[in-house]
Amino acid sequence: MGIRERLSGNEAVAYAMKQINPDVMGAYPITPSTEIPQYFSAYVDNGEVDTEFIAVESEHSAMSACIGAQAAGCRAVSATSSCGLCYMTEMLYVAASDRLPITLAVSCRALSGPININNDHSDAMGVRDAGWLMLFAETNQEVYDNYLQAMRIGEAVGLPIMICQDGFITSHAIENIELVETEKVREFVGEYKPQHRLLNKDEPMSVGAYATPVYYMEAKRQQAQAMMDAKEVIKRVGA
Repeated sequence: MGIRERLSGNEAVAYAMKQINPDVMGAYPITPSTEIPQYFSAYVDNGEVDTEFIAVESEHSAMSACIGAQAAGCRAVSATSSCGLCYMTEMLYVAASDRLPITLAVSCRALSGPININNDHSDAMGVRDAGWLMLFAETNQEVYDNYLQAMRIGEAVGLPIMICQDGFITSHAIENIELVETEKVREFVGEYKPQHRLLNKDEPMSVGAYATPVYYMEAKRQQAQAMMDAKEVIKRVGA
């Protein structure tokens, strides 16, 4: 039986994170996604999750922390909005090219200027070619459902994934949501078993090494193929 609850979109994301219990969260606050790490940090403080919460000095550093954690074999998550997503841009491309299935919650917001904290997809659209899968939610229920599916999708194809919602319209508005029991969520998401990880002493490796133009394009071709493969994975996971 599902659990009936009333949550904002940001609360729904934080609750889904709690149910999944990721290994690492790198976070820096920005409106309107600030509540996501705020709520989740309370779960960390209360001992409801085992997550290592890394409060960094910028969004660039938040994604850098996630890249390091995911490359080491951890599940890493973050959340951001607007100019914060832009500030992450360099590292978004790195995460995608390194084929690290990081999960990033985005409460979409207009880009400055003039300064505007209201909903707009210009932030998400501005990074649409960074190599990330992107799921967009119309309702708070979809925000929650998309987040539960995101890790399975990203990990199946080896690509990072954004769960996008409308800033304030869903991120702060409260709606009725049907939640899944935590035990079922963890069974559904499963354990993260990366093919390769940076700290495996039996398989030394480099991550993010220099690529010549020929190999660079081959890597991009593989990313594009993974993106195409995700279509069937999304259908299967959402069935």
